[in-house]
Amino acid sequence: MINRQNYLDIKEYLNHLEKIEQLEPATIKRAWSHLRHLLEWADEKPLPKSQHIDPTFPAYIINYHNEGKPLASSTIIKCLAQARQFYYYAKLTWPVRYKPLSESWITTLKPPRKIRNGNGLKHHQFYTLEQVKIITAYQTDSLHLIRAKVAAAMLFCSGMRADALASLPISCVDLENNRVLQLPEMGVRTKNYKAGITYLLPIEELLAVITNWDDLVRETLPQNCLWYSPISRDNSRLLPTTNAYVGRHSTIQKDLRKICLAAGIPYLSPHKLRHGHVMYAIQHAQTIADLKAISKNVMHASITITDAVYGILSDSDVEKFIKSLK
Repeated sequence: MINRQNYLDIKEYLNHLEKIEQLEPATIKRAWSHLRHLLEWADEKPLPKSQHIDPTFPAYIINYHNEGKPLASSTIIKCLAQARQFYYYAKLTWPVRYKPLSESWITTLKPPRKIRNGNGLKHHQFYTLEQVKIITAYQTDSLHLIRAKVAAAMLFCSGMRADALASLPISCVDLENNRVLQLPEMGVRTKNYKAGITYLLPIEELLAVITNWDDLVRETLPQNCLWYSPISRDNSRLLPTTNAYVGRHSTIQKDLRKICLAAGIPYLSPHKLRHGHVMYAIQHAQTIADLKAISKNVMHASITITDAVYGILSDSDVEKFIKSLK
């Protein structure tokens, strides 16, 4: 039976993530799914006495099976990371109750090295500039497919997230200055409600596709309407819509799948266009200042995040760099 106080503590932590940290509902939902394992592991024992529970939480989560299947390595890593964050929060919020747990013990909540490092070579998937050029060069009269080409061009050039594009008003697109204003106050849905200005990569072929669409929406719709405009069922006209429903980024996913199929390009998720943006920019960076600019442009808190998440060099990049050393 789950200890009631443990449950209340974790619910208070999730409330903190929602009200104070202002994290997205989907992020909080994932945190809860990870912390449920912590509750089940502790069972009736109070979490402040976690160091006395046998087996340890890392051992428990590594050997956990759901319908006969073990958890994925990525899930194990996230469960342990979320547990560490909860314990740090608990020690600050309830210092007396959680005093028995030392910070050194909390740091032991990590997977073994073989899980952290993964098995085999890592293959970083993303859209290349060449693939995006093939997509945007596809000839079509279909308004839906034209919009799909715009999604590929804009997401690659800007590095923005699909949900930001889906909720972007026309007034936030400033092609005269080659930039996009990602402003939550204007209705743009950004991660953790961050505001920022994103500058587009100066790739002429892609900018031409973006500019043509921008001209079309401005001729057709008011400034407060969505730039990535909904299209009528008969595929004949843009619809004047000012609010993006929650989950509208799935429209971009469907559009991208259709244009990839039509252009003969393997489909990857819209987020892989963001990866492509960062990889292309990193490959052309020459200084630390360049890397900092890339990090800021994709609205990361630090260059470390950009490098850790996106800056994974491909084998061919590594080979090219090493062979250039003389």
